[in-house]
Amino acid sequence: MPSADCALYAELLANIRQISLAVTLPSPCDSSTRVAVSADCQTVELRHRSSTCVLRLPGKASLGGVVLPIQNKQCGSTSLEWRLPLDAPSLPSANQADYTPWSATDLDAGSGVDCRQCATNLVRPGSVKVWKDLPSENWAEMMEFWHCHKPDHGHHHHHHNQNHDGKTGKAGDESLAARGYGASSSISAQKGVGFVDLTTLLFDETDCQPLTLGFFNFRTSAVTLLKWQVSCKSASGTAPSIPECLAATLISTIARSGSSKSLITPLDEPSREADGKTGPDSALHIWVLNSSIVYSSSETARRIPAIKLLYRNLSLEEANKMLEAVTCDSQEINIPAQAIGDVIRHLEHSSGLLPSKERKFKEWNVGLLTRWEQKVW
Repeated sequence: MPSADCALYAELLANIRQISLAVTLPSPCDSSTRVAVSADCQTVELRHRSSTCVLRLPGKASLGGVVLPIQNKQCGSTSLEWRLPLDAPSLPSANQADYTPWSATDLDAGSGVDCRQCATNLVRPGSVKVWKDLPSENWAEMMEFWHCHKPDHGHHHHHHNQNHDGKTGKAGDESLAARGYGASSSISAQKGVGFVDLTTLLFDETDCQPLTLGFFNFRTSAVTLLKWQVSCKSASGTAPSIPECLAATLISTIARSGSSKSLITPLDEPSREADGKTGPDSALHIWVLNSSIVYSSSETARRIPAIKLLYRNLSLEEANKMLEAVTCDSQEINIPAQAIGDVIRHLEHSSGLLPSKERKFKEWNVGLLTRWEQKVW
């Protein structure tokens, strides 16, 4: 629960044209408890004893200026629920492009790219003449991983490049071939062009400053940067987070494979150290329930687009066994181990926004993964 006071949570159920409203009270419902929809149908106000709380609804209700009825069976309870009819014109757009953070058309030609944490310039301003969308998100696994912002090591901009034998230096040809650096590799960086994927940006090495962040492909001299780690001028004026990038990947995975389950496993990061439960031996199992919801809560001041999902932590050994099984119904998605930790913390926080009885389903936790949405509706 977000606070020790009253808490409200509302979720837009576009498929049935309703808004689900849940109220959690710090003490049992009594004669002082009153929940009313505003005259403009945009907000609800809760009054309970000496507390007052206002929530902006995730969509416009079709009724306004009314007090919501409290049934006799709810009297004395600390949890109240309603379903409000949704005003049809307030339904959000379901355009797939809205889910993709920083598409090629959103980024400014000529913009430099900087490290979001320390503002170090990574791609020189004026180097990128045009941005182009890549056709697939699966090529990123071909990149050799380099880091900055190492956990517990501060931000020193050291280059970390180890082969599978643990020796420092360029990865051997055998290692590179095993990871997709063969002559058949289809991605080739071009000078002056910034290629855009769901979660990454790809550049020719000559357009970049000495590498301090991201991936480097020795064979093609291509530099790949993770969107959630960098800043760049864009039409939207906002920068995507790791939850938003992962949400876009999950939506794309469902569209491509038809599977609503994914196993989020860490990229091979030999230079990283384990950071507790989100170390290199951890994975995240996700089961998407609804890829396009909008919610609001008394802790947030705005409507938030999100994916509603079930999640559970797994060891990497468990995840690998699942992926190797003939009956596996989950798709594998690879992101850095530190990013998995960030996603888990995001989901744990979002779970606390939900009514307490809706936070668990069997061995799964219920969470909300924030989704990118460029347009405000």
